[in-house]
Amino acid sequence: MALIAEFLWVIVSGAVVLGAAEFAIQAALRLALRFGMSDELIGMTVLAIGTSIPEIMTHIMGSVTILGDKASYIPLSGLVIGANIGSDIFQQNFLLGLVALLGVLVVARKDLFKDVGGLVGASCLLFIFALDGTVSRAEGAILVFGYIVYLWYLKRYGLVSADEKRSASRTKVVTHPLADAMILIAAFTVMAFAADRMIAHSEVLVDALPLSASFIGVILLGVASAFPELITSILAIVKGRTTVSIGILVGSNITNPMLALGLGALISTYAVPAVVVEYDLPIKIATGIAIFAFLWRGRLRKWQGVLLIALYIAYLFMRMRFFPADIMLV
Repeated sequence: MALIAEFLWVIVSGAVVLGAAEFAIQAALRLALRFGMSDELIGMTVLAIGTSIPEIMTHIMGSVTILGDKASYIPLSGLVIGANIGSDIFQQNFLLGLVALLGVLVVARKDLFKDVGGLVGASCLLFIFALDGTVSRAEGAILVFGYIVYLWYLKRYGLVSADEKRSASRTKVVTHPLADAMILIAAFTVMAFAADRMIAHSEVLVDALPLSASFIGVILLGVASAFPELITSILAIVKGRTTVSIGILVGSNITNPMLALGLGALISTYAVPAVVVEYDLPIKIATGIAIFAFLWRGRLRKWQGVLLIALYIAYLFMRMRFFPADIMLV
């Protein structure tokens, strides 16, 4: 009976995230029009960071717990790193594939290196740092600093052309920008709280399962914490804003390993399970390169979306079959 109650709480929390995401997407798009920002840029920055709040909170809370309880260093490191990378792989493969099936996913070739190249680059940097079995405070600081530099690059080079700005300026926006900013902050606050509750109740459901900490992070917390990206991306597609959707997914896949994991490592350092270095991160990097190749001709085709989803299912099966336990590299 208690487990049924926990499951219901997960559903209720998800519904709250859905409602808050609707307000967030509307306010963000109004701000994009008012300030002449492209849909892609608003997705890559404001929405990507906002929808990554569950991952950011998971890392901060987990790292604070590690500082207070040294015995939790290894299991909590595996849990939060698994959640981070699991969320990214779910977004890269399943959600991006879903976006391709539901809409027309197009990225200009000139933006590929900036967007998908940034995704692959962030994954490779984390892979290099994790090779020795730890992500240190210094490496966490580098990840966070690298993310700040990336945001500066987007701010400088991610604005739309003069013609697009004039077109946007002709679109009537009746709300005050301060009001939209407050709506956006409130929506993300609600999303963060609801997603945090969803993750907490989900954890209760798996307490008795004989699974490794990193696998629980990948399959449960990773998917649960990607729920805001899922809802916000689908809402963007429904409203015909596919560039917002891909901006959210790609931007979140840069935000998670650099800002969220970087902040956590900066607080406590992390021990990295061998499976993350030997399987998870190589899969994340390989599928990122595949997405880059798919988009080289301009858009992600539906059969490629199906292939990405199939690869995600295969990834989960192989991980559960061949990596049932966490073995630390150090």
